Amino acid sequence: MSDARTLHEELAQDLLDDITASPAAAAVFAGWRRRFKEGDYDPAYVARIGQTQRDPAYWPLEQVAAFVAIHAGLMAGRFAHVEVDVGHSPGPDADRSGNAVKLQEAHPLFHADLDMHQNGADCDGWLSWEEPIAVNKSSGLGLVTGCGTSPVEVIMHVDSHGVPLEVGSSKASRTYLHLLQEDGVARWAYGDDRIYLLLNVQRVQAWARGAQQAA
Repeated sequence: MSDARTLHEELAQDLLDDITASPAAAAVFAGWRRRFKEGDYDPAYVARIGQTQRDPAYWPLEQVAAFVAIHAGLMAGRFAHVEVDVGHSPGPDADRSGNAVKLQEAHPLFHADLDMHQNGADCDGWLSWEEPIAVNKSSGLGLVTGCGTSPVEVIMHVDSHGVPLEVGSSKASRTYLHLLQEDGVARWAYGDDRIYLLLNVQRVQAWARGAQQAA
């Protein structure tokens, strides 16, 4: 996708401004910048949130801000997640036919519809499910272990729904915009044989209430 200034990048810049105005948030931001520079992070986890040709150590500051916001949302339980097995990692972006064939082998609860042309669209396709699924959500409580503090997760059930699919490289700011505007996003990063489904808990719950009222 184009590197021209976009809505999601502008949103991330505003987010960066908010972070730098808060001492506590700025400290977390600085901590992640240091970890990126020192290589002290899980590359697969970071790629599921944002992945570019640049190493995260050289990401623009607003992309680090978007990553930090998503990570914080996962830790606090504002965002939920689940892995969807595909069994294959994506090929080059240009090989849409090959990637579409691979996506047919995704977990049978899910249907991945890859846009075969894309042509500047806001996403690479759509991931949907017709039956309720179970996703993981942080309870907001932390479990202290020898490796640090890990969130205590609970199961959340989500009725039939769908979210944008982003394949391969995709900036963290784009992931963040999808979470804010479209209930969630499904990230199939390069080198990953699973789709990482991220959901905005508040938006999904509001959608479910609306669907029940309309029924």
